Amino acid sequence: MGIEIEKLGDLLLGGRVNQVWEYLAEEFPEKERGSGFYEALKEAMYYIGEQWEENAITVAEEHVASQVCKNLLIYKQYKTMKRNSFTRKAGLRKAMFFCVEGEQHDLGIQIASNIFEESGWQTKCLGANLPLQHAVEFAEKFRPEVIGISANIAYYLPLISKYIDELEKLDFFPTIMVGGRLASNYDLEFHCPPNVMIIQDLSQLEELIINTGAVQHGNAISG
Repeated sequence: MGIEIEKLGDLLLGGRVNQVWEYLAEEFPEKERGSGFYEALKEAMYYIGEQWEENAITVAEEHVASQVCKNLLIYKQYKTMKRNSFTRKAGLRKAMFFCVEGEQHDLGIQIASNIFEESGWQTKCLGANLPLQHAVEFAEKFRPEVIGISANIAYYLPLISKYIDELEKLDFFPTIMVGGRLASNYDLEFHCPPNVMIIQDLSQLEELIINTGAVQHGNAISG
């Protein structure tokens, strides 16, 4: 039938968790459910953001939709992990994800964390508004192979560069990825070192992890 983004957005705004899940489940059967499920949620939240910018909805209504999305992400992750029954090992590959300080919209970074987790990685999603000092301290303790950073507006470009500079000093040399709406709307290759991955498309991120089983330094993923 195909996902209707406006209909999905209205269901999210209505706080109808079960109806949203059922609607998505019709389009994305459980065994085939992958990045398409996440892309639909992401596009619906973009639609809701546009509604807010046009004063068609309130901040409170946008928060309702965001909370429904977060509940759906948790449930989907639970269902996938239960089906796949991944075994946790001491040497399991690790990844951490967060939004730069000031960035409050963490849906995209939670989606990226889910995709890694569902592919067998041990992930830590630190959510929105994480100060640089705490990001570095956590990375030093957790020692992830991959660090994903998210931001949505150009205002945060200088801050992203600062985060990258500090994280590249870590002695275990993690791969650093930058994503979010900012990565989709701007050519970040001019603002990031060549060894930083620019993530613009969830399906290609999923394909990279699942099909190759590796994250390669210096690859920019284009939409």
